[in-house]
Amino acid sequence: MRDLFKELFRVRRYKNNQGRLIRRLTMIGVWAVFVCGAYKFTQLGLDWAPLLREQGVRYIVALLVILFGMWFGYRLVHWPTFADFLVSVESEMVKVSWPGKKELYSSTVVVLVMFAILSAMIYIFALLWVFIFNSLDILG
Repeated sequence: MRDLFKELFRVRRYKNNQGRLIRRLTMIGVWAVFVCGAYKFTQLGLDWAPLLREQGVRYIVALLVILFGMWFGYRLVHWPTFADFLVSVESEMVKVSWPGKKELYSSTVVVLVMFAILSAMIYIFALLWVFIFNSLDILG
């Protein structure tokens, strides 16, 4: 954790040309979390904090949260430990054999049919147990 804290105050980039796509997507995801958090903060009813009840102060704090989040997301993907992980994730994703359209369609059909069959079986077993419990007058 101390390494991450130190990394927040550096400017250098770590392995800038490796894992570019996954690092950018991760950074955008971190940014989205901070933006959503800042938006939610502006919508809160903050009765316990009189200063934050003012809309102007609330929006300034939200803007500061967004700015910190943007810097944090940028620095997070350049933190050596996390950057090495993201680089290895992208290199493994290249090795994955992704299904074609036809295989994807047939696999989806198989999953949906099995889901329907298992759901029907569970429903039938539930009805059976309700019938048995009602016959033995257990349910009341």
